[in-house]
Amino acid sequence: MNKTKFDAYGRSMRWYEWLAALLLLGLAAGVRAESVYKCTNAQGGVAYQAQPCSGSQHEARVSIDPAPTYTPPPQYAVERRSGNTSARRSTASRRPTSHEATSYECRASDGEVFYRHGSCPHSITAKDDGARGRGRGRGQTAKASISVSAHPIPRDEACTQMRRAGSIGRAGHEHDESISTYERNLGRDPCE
Repeated sequence: MNKTKFDAYGRSMRWYEWLAALLLLGLAAGVRAESVYKCTNAQGGVAYQAQPCSGSQHEARVSIDPAPTYTPPPQYAVERRSGNTSARRSTASRRPTSHEATSYECRASDGEVFYRHGSCPHSITAKDDGARGRGRGRGQTAKASISVSAHPIPRDEACTQMRRAGSIGRAGHEHDESISTYERNLGRDPCE
């Protein structure tokens, strides 16, 4: 029989192969909070085993901590809506029910969207881009207005849209109804 140096029949397992086999066996059996013996021989070879080492080897006990127990995620005091999220209508098409407080989603004709707890303005002043006032005399810049349409939505939807992360980047955010700190401290915040 022709044997090569990689043939498993002609040699014994090396110490790291034993270690790998023991670790895989431990993982397969489930590691428990037990101690393992680390045996070091005179040549410096290390072996891990469940039985105590022989007399010619240096022995050290290694304790293995048990796996952490399952902990359920925390329950926060945030009211969650019931129902299927895919069946919910979008913010623009959802109408408030009779018992919900009403706010408004205001949509400007230039694409800006902003939210108000009172009614939306009929128009807003267009942003000055510097090109509109050209050709006119000094102090005669024309202020263009943009029409605004109002769509009633539930108050909690408007509050969510005004306070959500990234709302500052939304076109029209500067027109959102804002509550002063004074009013908020007096308890007059409509979103609370």
